[in-house]
Amino acid sequence: MYTQLEQFSLKATNSVQFPPGCHSNGSRTTFSQIWNRFLETGSAGRRPGHGRRRATTPNEDRYLVLMAWRHRNMNATLLQQHLRSATGTTDSTQTVRNRLHGVDGPLTAHRYRDEIFRPIVVPYAAAIGDDFILMDDNCRSHRANLVEDFLFEEGIVRMEWPACFPDMNPIEHVWDALGRRVAGRQPPPQTLRELKRALLEEWDRIPQLVINSLIDSMPQRCSTLLTVRGNHIPY
Repeated sequence: MYTQLEQFSLKATNSVQFPPGCHSNGSRTTFSQIWNRFLETGSAGRRPGHGRRRATTPNEDRYLVLMAWRHRNMNATLLQQHLRSATGTTDSTQTVRNRLHGVDGPLTAHRYRDEIFRPIVVPYAAAIGDDFILMDDNCRSHRANLVEDFLFEEGIVRMEWPACFPDMNPIEHVWDALGRRVAGRQPPPQTLRELKRALLEEWDRIPQLVINSLIDSMPQRCSTLLTVRGNHIPY
């Protein structure tokens, strides 16, 4: 049974006069629904909905961010393929872009020099001595004149590198293993500090045998590359 207030409310809802342009059945129905919701719950606010299920897990989001940091020139399509290979999850390229929203900008030549070469590479090269040879790839920021001039001034010798040959760089396998290890941690890192600690811990856990095996594979990689005349090799 309706109370007198509820009966009055129902009559008011059915007899209310809407302003011009808002007198459609849809508007009246919407008004009725809001009022009935208020009577039932004491609030006219929308009920919280479950919404669409999130396409990626927090671990997969962190894996994407890690890969984007490591491969600064990798587009959303390639990141999508890496995610599918590592986790079996298939997402749209737009989802990948959404997950990377807010990640710092690309690795510029200035950042490469100031954040990597000066604090890390130069001291390490000095510790190794005259036998040190730098191996990086042909990323645009790596080959900028600013970087070339800096290496010349520091006396650092760089290995010649063919264009578009990640197959020849064994470190790519290490980055992939590191990314998978961090993405599989439970509980996953929640902050940048936790992510940094996770990276260092998982780096230390990669068996030295794996590193040695990758280094030892270089002669065979080069031989295979020559055999296929520079085409793709299975590494």
